[in-house]
Amino acid sequence: MAKYLDVITDAALLADPSFTVSEAHLAAADIFVDLSLHERGFNPEDVTLPNAVLSEIAANWAKRLSATEGAITENSPLLAKAREFEKNAQALIKKLTREALGITVPAGTAFGQITLGRG
Repeated sequence: MAKYLDVITDAALLADPSFTVSEAHLAAADIFVDLSLHERGFNPEDVTLPNAVLSEIAANWAKRLSATEGAITENSPLLAKAREFEKNAQALIKKLTREALGITVPAGTAFGQITLGRG
C-alpha cells in the first residue's frame, strides 16, 4: 500500500480520462517523494501524514509515470501531459519548507547560529 496516496480514497486526485494510475505508480511516487525529502535534508519519518503537499507531489509523479507508460509514439499527447505533471511535481518540491511539512523547528536553534566568546 502506498504511503502518500491510496488508489481508492484519492481517486479524484488521480483521475484522468487518458490513463489509469495503479498501485505500482503510487509505490514509485512514494520513492520519488522520499528521495526528494532526503535530498532537501528532511527525514520522511518526521512528517505527519496525511500531508496535502506531499500527496499532491506524489499524485503528479504517479500521473507522470502512468502517462509516460501509456504513450505509444514519440508524438503522443500523453508525453506532453507527462512533462506537465513532472514540472508541477518539481515546482512543488522546490517550495518544501519545515512549515509546509508540519515539522517544528527545534527551540533555541537557528540556521547558521554561532556562539561568540573570548578566546
